[in-house]
Amino acid sequence: MADLNIPTISLEQMREKDYAVIDVRSPKEFAEFHLPDSYNFPLFTNEERTEVGTAYKQVSPEEAKKIGMKYFSEKLPGFYEMFHQIQKRKKEPVIIACARGGMRSRTFAALMNSLDFPAVQLEGGVRSFRYYVLEELERFSLKNWNAIVIGGNTGTRKTVWLENLHERGYPVLNLEQLASHRGSIFGHIGMEKRSQKMFEQELVKELQRLEQEPYILMEAESKRIGPVILPDWLQDVKERGRFLELEDNMERRVRYLLEEYEPEVHAEAFYEALNRLMRRLKPKTYQMIEKAAERGDFYTIFRKLLEEYYDPSYRHKQPGYIEKKNLRMLDLSELSDEEILPYLIKEINVECKQG
Repeated sequence: MADLNIPTISLEQMREKDYAVIDVRSPKEFAEFHLPDSYNFPLFTNEERTEVGTAYKQVSPEEAKKIGMKYFSEKLPGFYEMFHQIQKRKKEPVIIACARGGMRSRTFAALMNSLDFPAVQLEGGVRSFRYYVLEELERFSLKNWNAIVIGGNTGTRKTVWLENLHERGYPVLNLEQLASHRGSIFGHIGMEKRSQKMFEQELVKELQRLEQEPYILMEAESKRIGPVILPDWLQDVKERGRFLELEDNMERRVRYLLEEYEPEVHAEAFYEALNRLMRRLKPKTYQMIEKAAERGDFYTIFRKLLEEYYDPSYRHKQPGYIEKKNLRMLDLSELSDEEILPYLIKEINVECKQG
């Protein structure tokens, strides 16, 4: 392979045009982190990659190559057809990427070029893009960001209002959307799992979009959103922000949670999360929720969780929270859904003038 003259391209050159990118790593590697809009043509399945790696370490590199070529050759007809379909839609050479710009991408690029399909190898592989993401996060950490932070009890629809504001052109940084998690113990239900590395990639893309804005709108998230962790500097941006604290009536909060989490549709995931939460409840609350769960009464489950667990927990942290923050309370409880967004826009504009 060392004698093959495979054309290469740097990450900087790649970003100058709209190239198609084929990632030949395993599905597991691809899920953890990959270039935006890239296609996954895994040379090996997760299990096959493990077998090749084990042979390399425990037997010999030659044995690993034999096993690898066996699996690779079996997939050639499928690779040919997939590459052909992509190449028809793209006039530029297709970029081939693996972990570090090594044997996997080099082998695939060599094969495609031998079949007269123009393919180039990404220098440094996917790792080069990971370094770029980390460098961008470091750059953003040095900027002077101004934030207006939307807080409030569970069920006050903070994310919903941020999405509505985004649709109207406001500079929203929707961290729950980037994390693909709503932040609570039920937050993963109905969402696609996202790794820390993919979250950071999506975060960089959004910060690039927002970096020229005079302020950003964000939710009062904790440092951890499900499985992902916010950068320390972004937490500091939030802590320095101007806070708008939403209050809403219990009935509307419960109805929203029922619509958002759809426990009837995602019953298995819902009850699994509920069981993890039950150990934190007081005995009386535990018994009420257990009985409601037995009869499938999701309304009562959510209401009791808000009244007996989430709201008390929030009130426990709130005195210090209000004391140290530039915070204003916004009562939505008497407003209709149609009235809330204009009201929030007016209050955000007030904060902008004061800031």
